Amino acid sequence: MKKISISEAYNFKIGNIPVDFKSKEEFVLFWLIEFRKYLLENKIGDFGDIIPSKKDISKLLKVSQGTIQNAVKMAEDRGYFTSKQCIGTMIKDTKIKLEEFKMVSKKDRAITQIKKYLYQQGYKKGDVLPSIMELSRTIKTSTNTVRLALFELILKQVLKKDYIGKKPVFTIVDEIKLSEKEKSSSFEVKNKNLVKIVKENIRKYLSKNYQTGKKIPTNAFFAKMYNVSIRTVNLAIKELNKEKTVISRRGAYGSIFLNSGIKDLRSEKSIFMSAPKSKKEIVPKYNYKWENILENIKTYIQKNHEAGDKIPSMKDFAKIFNVSVSTVKKAISQLSLQGVLYTQKGKYGGIFIVEMPQSDDKYRWLSINPDYFEKTDKYRTY
Repeated sequence: MKKISISEAYNFKIGNIPVDFKSKEEFVLFWLIEFRKYLLENKIGDFGDIIPSKKDISKLLKVSQGTIQNAVKMAEDRGYFTSKQCIGTMIKDTKIKLEEFKMVSKKDRAITQIKKYLYQQGYKKGDVLPSIMELSRTIKTSTNTVRLALFELILKQVLKKDYIGKKPVFTIVDEIKLSEKEKSSSFEVKNKNLVKIVKENIRKYLSKNYQTGKKIPTNAFFAKMYNVSIRTVNLAIKELNKEKTVISRRGAYGSIFLNSGIKDLRSEKSIFMSAPKSKKEIVPKYNYKWENILENIKTYIQKNHEAGDKIPSMKDFAKIFNVSVSTVKKAISQLSLQGVLYTQKGKYGGIFIVEMPQSDDKYRWLSINPDYFEKTDKYRTY
């Protein structure tokens, strides 16, 4: 696998263009197919090699990156290329069948929905279609997906595109025909969108390989496994969160497999133990590290200080609790917002107690070194 330089695209010149292109996407699609042919015939590239980025091609052809993106998607659907997240668009052998996921893309689903809508509404040859916006609202998908679907129907010679001024108008040039598969309800079930397919695949994978309460792989791992974008996996994981199959947490905390039916799962608390959970509670609450440190600081203040006292610095607290200064900073910031602490910069600055924090009987002190409390007088102000 190698990345083909954009300079090769500058060396490539198209001969006589046989088609009168009426859209930019159509021209870029033709250019991509011819460029692929040029690379293979001249042995500049091979199957699996990465073509120049969409940004570079956009500058070369002087069209938007969105136009390039749409054309690449159409070229992928025809089996000329395949794209991978964080890698790029690669030359594909046309003898290899398209992936299953590409057969149920949003665009393919939109094509069927538009055809069914026109068939059910009695549209005939010569009739003008509703606007892209109206079709988008009717089939409940994005205008860009509708635009791609209409372009595909133009290539299949079902529709033709004209202009009234600058406004595009789509006209039916052939009778709308639906296959039995398209008419059947089972076809709708099979053509679930990509997010739902990935969601079900992730659910099966987790149920088979992970126990309740275990941390699951990253979204990038699933994107690579199923050859889809990170955005698709993000949406799938979001749906699994709603169903309480997983619970996602920011940063290094990662996501936890819940399996949606658990009753007892130990809450993630490194320093505190919580009160027993009620029988009605199904989904456990996970505390971030700074939330635990916030409770530590409140307990420390209650045991060692009074209102108006100056407390240890963030660096000192970081050493006491064996955490990063950033974690302590988040906890101090939250206590300041609650009106418990006041921070002041400068020579006579520091962190001061405005109001004593309220006690929380749910937490029990576990991990602070008791020998440290004997040394706390140096932080007091008299």
